[in-house]
Amino acid sequence: MVDASEYSFDFLKMLFGDFGPLIYLEIFIRVFIIMAYTILIIRWIGKRAVGGLGSADILIIVAMGSAVGDATFYPSVPLSVALLVITLIAAFQKLYIYIGIRHEKVRKITHPKVLKLVENGKLLNENFTIDEIDKNEVYMLLREAGIKYLSEVEHAYYEQSGQLSVFKYENPMKEHSILPEHLDQLKEKSEK
Repeated sequence: MVDASEYSFDFLKMLFGDFGPLIYLEIFIRVFIIMAYTILIIRWIGKRAVGGLGSADILIIVAMGSAVGDATFYPSVPLSVALLVITLIAAFQKLYIYIGIRHEKVRKITHPKVLKLVENGKLLNENFTIDEIDKNEVYMLLREAGIKYLSEVEHAYYEQSGQLSVFKYENPMKEHSILPEHLDQLKEKSEK
């Protein structure tokens, strides 16, 4: 809890606090390590964890929110520290995007791959293990896209955002219902 006696209107103290110059180098190193580690952890957790936002987007929202909140509420956090952290987070985000665009090898590590999960009305089960998704999740995503029958789907791609892009046949055959009440029948047919 913050004590009211901690507040005093001393502009230089509010801006710089009682910190020495080495604190700013330490902050730079801390921000770099935390940002890099968190991006890798979010990537490891998977697409479904971050939803429609990318891992870097989630990270920037959380990190900047914390820096802004601490600086606005705690008098022991000088504004210069918060400004440096926010600037470093923004610079890290720009660098992360730049490196991802310029270097395909880095992008493969930091950005999830787009996976084809359905082709010609059939599930591509071998791709499910890459992003740790199961067929029930695929069925759910297909139903969310308005699909009732697996045979309606020409192609379905699991995007970097965790969303499913679905391309339907113009005149599909209506077989292999993916509605919950019909899934047991679909399972029996696929096992034959």
